[in-house]
Amino acid sequence: MKDMLLEIDSISNLIKNRPCVEELKKVEKEMELDEEVIILSSKFSSAQMEYSDGLKHYEEGSKELKELFNKVKENKWNLDMHPLVSKYYELFQEVNEPLNYLQFNLISLFNKGDHRC
Repeated sequence: MKDMLLEIDSISNLIKNRPCVEELKKVEKEMELDEEVIILSSKFSSAQMEYSDGLKHYEEGSKELKELFNKVKENKWNLDMHPLVSKYYELFQEVNEPLNYLQFNLISLFNKGDHRC
């Protein structure tokens, strides 16, 4: 068991010490300080709150609710298209790729019929 734990620690260190992890942290800090990203994020949050409130006041499928939903989509798109946010998403995928691979392979061990949790 001790050998397995050492291997897990080794894999963890390999994953944490990749250059893309540091780059992700750097871009995240830049986004937190970027005035345009802050404004776009605020607009998106406001649109989400308005839509949430609209769900309490308008019927599903109503014109008003559709307009509020479209406003959410538009503000989300505007935020996602910002270069820093796009770069962040790209790096986030790169950072998570080995984690997703590891998770998939570990879970698949228990889905092969012999082992059920």
